[in-house]
This record gives sequence, structure tokens and C-alpha cells, in this order.
Amino acid sequence: MKTSIFVLVTIGVLGILLFAGAARYQGLDSRSALDRVPKFLKEIEQSGFDWQEGEFSYLDTVKEACTGGMNTAVGNNPWPNTYLTLKLDPPEDLDYPDPPWRMLYQLRQDAAIVIIGETPPKAAYFSYYTFSMLGPEENPNDDNHYDRTRVGVPVGDSTNIATINTIGPDRANRPFVYIITGNRETERRLRATALAAGYPAAIINVETISPAIAPLGLGARGSFFGTASRVADPPDEEAKAALEEWVKLTLTPYNPFRAFRVTPVEELDINPYPAPILRVRGTGHTEMDLYPAMKELRKAILDQEAERNPLLPATELGARFWQEKITTGQQMLIDQPYVNLQLDIFDYMGIRDTNYIQTYPYFKLRSNVDEYVMLYGVNHQKTGKATYASVSVYVEPGFVPQREIGLATRLDRTFGICARQYLPNHPQVDMLYALKLSRHCAENDPCCMQIDPPKQLDIWGEHYECNPKIDLDGADSAELSWKSDLFVIFRAYVEPATKVAPDDNELVWDRAIYFGPYFTAP
Repeated sequence: MKTSIFVLVTIGVLGILLFAGAARYQGLDSRSALDRVPKFLKEIEQSGFDWQEGEFSYLDTVKEACTGGMNTAVGNNPWPNTYLTLKLDPPEDLDYPDPPWRMLYQLRQDAAIVIIGETPPKAAYFSYYTFSMLGPEENPNDDNHYDRTRVGVPVGDSTNIATINTIGPDRANRPFVYIITGNRETERRLRATALAAGYPAAIINVETISPAIAPLGLGARGSFFGTASRVADPPDEEAKAALEEWVKLTLTPYNPFRAFRVTPVEELDINPYPAPILRVRGTGHTEMDLYPAMKELRKAILDQEAERNPLLPATELGARFWQEKITTGQQMLIDQPYVNLQLDIFDYMGIRDTNYIQTYPYFKLRSNVDEYVMLYGVNHQKTGKATYASVSVYVEPGFVPQREIGLATRLDRTFGICARQYLPNHPQVDMLYALKLSRHCAENDPCCMQIDPPKQLDIWGEHYECNPKIDLDGADSAELSWKSDLFVIFRAYVEPATKVAPDDNELVWDRAIYFGPYFTAP
């Protein structure tokens, strides 16, 4: 990774913007946590800990899944959606095969991860969270070291923009210390070490791992974990530019994060945490007063689209909790991770900060067929039920290993006045939205989201394609093409009153209507 970084710098890919940003972050002021890292490491050593440095930096899961670096995009979306991931090498003295990716790591029962850095530039949402990704080996005495259950369950609720401990008048570019551990005594000692290094108690955050959720340990009997962060919805162009600069810096020596695995030289006694207390969803206040208006919007869409395109049949899509294909028939509720843990169902790295409502059945959007989908619903941000909301489109690959590749996403701020096209005089129309999904949109049409997978861009502005190729034009039987089936996920992130996702029973659920021949063809 470091070699790749220096190659990028050498050939000038980073450009003037990065070096200007690097200069900005080199001038660390008293708010910054990074200038105290050398003293923190000295205190760590004096307190009887060894440390191993890792990286906390940007990861493009869609590009990685498309180009073979990962076998799944885990339901994530392409840039400019922002995901950061912890990367660690195994402990040097561990006689055990390397994990599948550096994004997976193990922790001795008394060890910890410590991430020190700054929160992102101004955005509506960010969060940090740790997942139990793989359970202990099913048969520790055989040679199959990855005969493990896929878990994908968060160890607890995230630390998000509403809950993070930091200082300052807002949550943008603020210092924090983040400790991940399964041992109470380790936490106590690391808190004391951080204070001795000059970090105020107000910026220390602790994410606990209970053995009831994920057994700790190295080797066959320990779980593999993954730690990640998500940033979303900068409010304006200036904030977008600042976020892009900040994300690119995580791929350079001027990374605004330092990350370490710290382990006591002398192993501490087991001192575990109980299962974490989760934030309670729901306020009792619903969006149901808008349900009649949404039904009127549905009727207006059906009537007006039938008038515009009288030969296109309309099929109303269903809505359900997002679920992977499960052959047993057991429904998976992706935002109820502890249920899936008990049922031995891979949770697909869902977190409780958001709802995941999926359209079904799958639909097609082909470039050579007259077809499109109308999405509509209540703007959950305007009702106060969400910090921000989004709609995202995914390809269902079918028979190849990769799954859930994000093709496009749209945030609630950009829904604009699109519902007014259908209900121009309705008194509640500004609380609603309508959005068209199509392979062909008019130029600069704010009410249409164009799906055009061959033109995916990475953070450097470079085009890339998926291999196997995403073929949305119907080559379902081609061995090297993914099936062209699509679905939509509606998300409502973090109700301000509860600091967790809204209760789905308090939402008016988003809906979709497919216009085209797919469901009526022989």
C-alpha cells in the first residue's frame, strides 16, 4: 500500500490540490490529536504495552469488487460515497495464516485498537463501527483455517456524528481518540495513558467487544474483526471539495489518522464486557399524517405516466427489509444484527444507524428498451425522522461470487421540487419526493437518476469497468457477464431525537413503480 502511495505521488496523480491540503494538515494546531501521537506511543511503552501501526484510509469497495480486490461490495456505493477502513498486518509473532484481507484482524483478549485523528470536514453524517466478520474456526484441529462462519454483525451501535466524544463548536475536523477493546482493565490503562499524553477525557471514545457477541483471541479460536467509517452528505460544493481533499489525504503520508494495535507485554487477566446497551429506536411520532398525500402522489404518477406512455405497462414493486437470497426461507432483517447472529445468518454488515428497505422483485433497466422506474415517498429528513435519507440502485449479480454492487445513489437534498410535477397544488407536496430511474435522462434533469455503469469514476477521476462486466442490456446467459437484474434500497439515517435509525413502523415507506415490458414479457 505504501509503495503504491509513493508511486502515485511520483507520477503526479495527487496534483496540486493534495499538496495544498497536505500543507494545511501539516500546520497542526492545539485542536489536533496527531501532534500528541509520539508522546502517546512513549506513554504506551512505559505502561507495558507493545504497539503495531496500521492504516486507516479510504477504500473504494465498489472498485475493489469490480477489479478483483474483494469478492463483494457489501452493498456499498461508488465514489463520491466515502468509506474508510482499518488495515493491519497480523502480529509478527503469530504462527497462523494471514487473513483473507488486511481489512480483517484479530485481537488478543486484552489487546486493543487505538485510532487517533480528526473527524471529517462538514457533512450531515459520519460514523465509526466494528464488525465481527468471521467467527472462530468450526473445527480448530483440521488444516482448514478459514472454516469459519461468516458473521458480518456489528459488535454494538456505531459511534456517529450525534454520539462521538470530541470538543469544539461543531463536529467537523475535530480531534478524537477511539479505543476498541474487549478487556475492562485494558480500557482503564489506555484511558490513563491517553490522559498522560495530554488528550482530554472529552475526546476519548470506547467501543467494547463482548465475548457474548464475538469471541476474542488469536488463531483458531478467535474471531476476525473489521473496523470502518462512513461519511455522507456534505451540504454544499465547498464542503464537497473539502471532503474530497480530506479523503485523498488518507491515501498519502499526510493521513489525518494514526492507527495502532496495542497489546500488553504481560497478558492481563480476562476482564470482559457484557453485551452492549443499544440505543432505543422510535419516538412514538409517525409520518402517517402524510400517508394520504403519498397515496395521492402514487395515483398522480400512475395517471400522468400512463398519459405520457400509454403503451408501457405499470408494475408496482413491493417493499421489504433488505435481504440476501436465503435458501432456507428465513427472512433476514439486516438492521437487526443480533437476530441474524442467533439465526446463523450473515448480517451483511448492516448497522442500526439506518433502515434498509428494498424493492422487489428485481427489475431491468436496459439501454435499448423503453423502461424506467419511478420512486416516490416522504422526505424523511424534512419530517425530522432522519438526519439524511437516500435512494441507491444495485445490480444483482446472480450466479457469480460478487454481490450487491452499488451503481448510483441520490440524497434527499437533491429530491428538490420533483413531486410538484405530479401534485403542483397539494399543500403537503414539499414533504414528498419523486425520482425517475432510467438509462437515459435529459441533460441536467434533477428529477432523473441515470444508471450508466460503464462510466463509473474512482476518486482520481479515472474510469473503470467491472470484470465480469456488468451488462444491463440483458445478456443474462453470458458466462462473463452479471445478470442485469436491479433493485433499490431506501435508507433513513439517524433520527436526531434518538441518535439511531427511526423505527420503521413510524415511517411512511418509500415505494417504486416499474414502467416497461419486463414483467409482462413471455
